[in-house]
Amino acid sequence: MSPALIKYCIDTNIIIYTMNGLRPAVDLMVEAQNHEIFYPVVVEAELYSSAELTKEDMQDIREVLDLGEIIEINSLIGLKAGELRRISKIKYNKNLKLPDALVAAVALNQSATLVTRNYDDFKHLQKEGLTIYNPFA
Repeated sequence: MSPALIKYCIDTNIIIYTMNGLRPAVDLMVEAQNHEIFYPVVVEAELYSSAELTKEDMQDIREVLDLGEIIEINSLIGLKAGELRRISKIKYNKNLKLPDALVAAVALNQSATLVTRNYDDFKHLQKEGLTIYNPFA
């Protein structure tokens, strides 16, 4: 019997740490290759937005992104992100940034574990069904 596939939704910081060779992120990405990997398109946009990127950096980013599937933002995900931002403010008095809300909405939409080092930004959403894993914890 083969082990169950785990679904991972990878946040921007994990990819940056992987590219910088930080062991917890690298180990996670190696393990994740045996499972399903998702990247919200907002993660792709954040990764390519740095003014200091070299051609080699861009190739390295693409290699990491090619390990998984990039999830486009559609109306369903947009509505969920809006709901998460609204709930965050009303129920938890938290200001959830739009990119973070989109990442969380993709994770929920894909029934995936959100992998991030920014646990504090998302931890209140565990009460809303979000599963979070911080490989640095």
